[in-house]
Amino acid sequence: MAKTISILGCGWLGLPLASHLVNKGWQVKGSTTSADKVDVLTNIGIEAYQIDIADKASLADEFFKSEYLLVNIPPTKVLRDAVNYHPLVEKIKQSGPIKVIFISSTSVYPSLNQTAHEADTENIKDSTNALLDIERLFQRSDFNCTVVRFGGLVGGERYPGRFFTPTRIVDGAQQPINLIHLDDCVRLIFSIIQTDAFGHVFNGVADTHPTKEAFYSLAAKLNGQLPPVFSDKEQPYKLISNQKVKMELGFKFVHGDLMEMIKDDTLWNRK
Repeated sequence: MAKTISILGCGWLGLPLASHLVNKGWQVKGSTTSADKVDVLTNIGIEAYQIDIADKASLADEFFKSEYLLVNIPPTKVLRDAVNYHPLVEKIKQSGPIKVIFISSTSVYPSLNQTAHEADTENIKDSTNALLDIERLFQRSDFNCTVVRFGGLVGGERYPGRFFTPTRIVDGAQQPINLIHLDDCVRLIFSIIQTDAFGHVFNGVADTHPTKEAFYSLAAKLNGQLPPVFSDKEQPYKLISNQKVKMELGFKFVHGDLMEMIKDDTLWNRK
């Protein structure tokens, strides 16, 4: 019998993941807020639903009847507070046993010129960081949830630094960057499911952390752009550790070296 997953938010990350699982024989339910995109999902074998979590009435019961649920909805101005997610969490509770992956961001870590590990947020008080409050809402609910904190998301049409202009002055030239390619995002989520690694928090960033100046200067050159002007004006930074996901899941990043990743033309829709 095919495994079942519901993917709430079939965008830049959710759609490739859904397609990957369909190709592996999974039964995939996927949501979009756009009526125009329903046919796109259907055409690649996804059972499509039009859902807007701000509209409680759109939270179809059938969508949540799966073994796994991926919540992949970046907080927006409308969904910036944990209270906006209460109807969704209640719906998940009502759906019966289900394992949840909540996609979060490394923005939950303050920039204190430090290496940031998953446990570092345990000492941050509630109502300090809106996204962390949303994470905790899911973690404190009575379903099995893993949180994945991705760094900057790149791949496909998301080419690093493409919107930098040559006249822009970018501070913090020597700051380390924290990025992850789409391919590794999909693989990491699938690895969590395969290893049944629920009830955890994992960072998702590449192995290397080149400086902002080195990486984005090369990215601009390869894209036929002039690089921005980099300033050594110091800015607080954070270097995100990915050791936990490698140690506990045995995960290996395909695009762990960011400087090599940016040189691979097959990974990008440049220009």
